[in-house]
Amino acid sequence: MKKYLLLPVILIIIFPITGKFLFNLSDNNPGKNKTVNKYNGINIKIFPSPYLQVETSVYTHPLNPDIKVASAITNYYEYGFTSGFFISTNQGYNWTGSADIKNSSGNTIVTVGDPVVLINNNGNFIMTYIAPSNTGGSDLKVGTSYSSNGGSTWSSTIYIPGVDTADKPISETDNDPMSPYLGRTYMAYDELKNGGEEIKGVFFANSNNGGVTWDSARRITDVNPLYKKRLISDISINTNGDVFVLWYTNRNYLGLAKSTNGGSGWIFKKDTAISTDSTIITYMYDDIYLSGVPSLEIDKSGGLRNGWMYTVNVGKSSDRMDIILHRSEDGGQSWNYSKKVNQDSSGSFRIQSMPAMNVDRYGGINVFYYDARSSAANDSFEVFLSRSTDGGNSFFDTKISDHKFKLEKTIVPLFFFKGYVGSYIGVTSDSNKITPVWYDNSSGIYQAYTTNIELLAGFEIKVFPEGFYEKSDQHLRMKDTITVYLRSSLTPYNIQDSAKGVVDSVSFNASVKFKYDLPPANYYLDIRHRNSIETWSAVPVEYSFGTKVVYDFTETSASAYGSNEKQVDGNWGIYSGDVDQNGKIDLADVINIYNESTDFTTGYIPQDCNGDSIADLSDIVIAYNNSLLFVTKITP
Repeated sequence: MKKYLLLPVILIIIFPITGKFLFNLSDNNPGKNKTVNKYNGINIKIFPSPYLQVETSVYTHPLNPDIKVASAITNYYEYGFTSGFFISTNQGYNWTGSADIKNSSGNTIVTVGDPVVLINNNGNFIMTYIAPSNTGGSDLKVGTSYSSNGGSTWSSTIYIPGVDTADKPISETDNDPMSPYLGRTYMAYDELKNGGEEIKGVFFANSNNGGVTWDSARRITDVNPLYKKRLISDISINTNGDVFVLWYTNRNYLGLAKSTNGGSGWIFKKDTAISTDSTIITYMYDDIYLSGVPSLEIDKSGGLRNGWMYTVNVGKSSDRMDIILHRSEDGGQSWNYSKKVNQDSSGSFRIQSMPAMNVDRYGGINVFYYDARSSAANDSFEVFLSRSTDGGNSFFDTKISDHKFKLEKTIVPLFFFKGYVGSYIGVTSDSNKITPVWYDNSSGIYQAYTTNIELLAGFEIKVFPEGFYEKSDQHLRMKDTITVYLRSSLTPYNIQDSAKGVVDSVSFNASVKFKYDLPPANYYLDIRHRNSIETWSAVPVEYSFGTKVVYDFTETSASAYGSNEKQVDGNWGIYSGDVDQNGKIDLADVINIYNESTDFTTGYIPQDCNGDSIADLSDIVIAYNNSLLFVTKITP
C-alpha cells in the first residue's frame, strides 16, 4: 500500500546526461519494437476543479481496501500552495474531497508542498508536507496533520521538533500486523542550511500514536563533504519491522540505510549503496523540468522472492532517458542486478520520467511513468505501466492512459519555477486492484487522474443451468458454483488456468478470478457445472492485463460453441442432466437420478437437476427430455 514520491521543493539540480555505465543492463531484443499490451479501462478525473493538482500520492486503507485516499499540491490559497485531499470509498471508482485541507474551525491549513497522505492502522489519516516557518523566519519546516474523522477535518499543523530548514519530507507507516512496530509512522527529509545552499544530510523522525505527536528529528547520514547534496527518495518497511531509507547521493549513487529497531539506530548507512551512474535528477526539456526520483519497494508476498528489494530511477540504457530497476536479494546489502524497465525500441531518444513503483501482494512489480515513445517530437506523453511477475527479469508494457497530453508550464510558478510542473505520481494496490494516480494538463489545467486496474485476471460470465430456471419468477431456484477453465485458442486447446465462481440466481452472473500473472492472450471459456453439459464459448475471448472480461452465454445460442444451449423463457442456458459428467446426457444419467430418487436423497447432490435440493421425478424428466435430444458436449 504505497504512496509516492518526491523531489526537492527549492533545490532544483540539473545534471548532464553523460557518462558510462558501471553495471550491466539487460535489454530484450535491442533495436526491435516491443509489444504494448492492450488496456480497455477508462481514465477517471478524480476531483475536477479550477485549481491546480500536481504531485499526487495515493494510499489504501489497511483495514478496508475499498477506501483509497490521495493528495496533491493545489493553488487554492492565493500566492501560496495548499494540499488537496481526495477519498474514494468504492475502490477508486468515485471520489470526493476538497482543494484544501481544513482544521476543525474551518480554516485552510497552509502548506508549501510535497504532500504525502497515509492511513495508520488505528484509522488515522496522516498527511506530511513542507510547512511555512512557525518561528517567524523564512526557513521551511516539516509539518504534519492528522484526521480521525475520515478526512473531513484535520489537525492544525503539527511541527516536527528539531527541524532547522527542511526540504522534501517523505513518510510511511508500519501497518503489518506481524511487525513489532505496528502502527509506527516514519518521516525522513533533507535538512538544509544557508538558505538551501548546502544540504546537511538526511534526518528522520517517527510517531507512535497515529501522527498526533512526533519525536525530535535526528540525523541518519554522516557528515561527509563528498556527499553534501543528498536528496531523500523513499522509505520502505519490511514485514518484520525493518525500516529502509533511500536517498540520492549524487549522479553516481543511491544511498541506503537500514534500521532493525524502529529507527532508533541504523545497522548500516551507505552513501554508495547502489551504483546508478547516469541517474538523472532533473532534465530540462522545452523549458519543462522532467524529473525522476528513485523509489524503494520490498516484496512482502511470502513467495519465492519474499524480502527482495527493488529500486527504480530515471537513467540511461539504450537511450538517454529510461526507467531503470535495481534489485537486491539479500536485504539491501548488495545490488548486483539492473535492467531497463520500459520495453520500447532501443536506440532512439524517447523520454520516460517520473516513475512510481508498487510491489503487490503477489510479488508483481508495477512501475508507472510518463512516456513519450509515441511522440516523434518527444513532447506528447502517455502513462505506461511496466509489470514484472518474475522478480524483474522481464517486463511487459501496458499503455494505461486513454489520451495524450503535452506537458506545459503551470499557470502559476511552482517554487519559483514556472517550468516546474511537479516531480512525482503515485500508485497503491490491494489484493484485487492496482490504483495509480497521476496528473496531466489535457483539460487545460493540471488535474489528477486514476484508473482501476484489475490485478487478478477478472472474468464476468453470465451463464445458468437451464434445469434450475423457474419460469414463475424468472430466477434460478438457487445459486450454484461453476468451474471455468481457460483453454488455449490453438489446438490442442490445453487448459491454461481454472477458477470457480458462483452463479447468481437473479442476474445469472458469476465473477471469476484467475491468476495474477495470467498472460494476455485469447482463451476459450470451458464451463463446467455439477450436472450440466460441458459448454465452451463460441470463440476465444481476449484477455488483456488490467481489464475485466465480460462474456454472456445467455443472449443467444450462438454464444456457445456449436450453439450447444437450450432456450428457456427467452434466455439460453447450458443443458442440465449430465450427472456422471461424461460429456453426454443419456439413459445412464436418468437411471442414476432414478436410483437416488427412490431413496429420497436430499442435499447438494449432482442428481438435483432443478436446484430444489432433492432427487425426484422432476429431475428425471429434465435428464430424460435432454437425452432424447442426444445432447453431447461440442468442442473445437
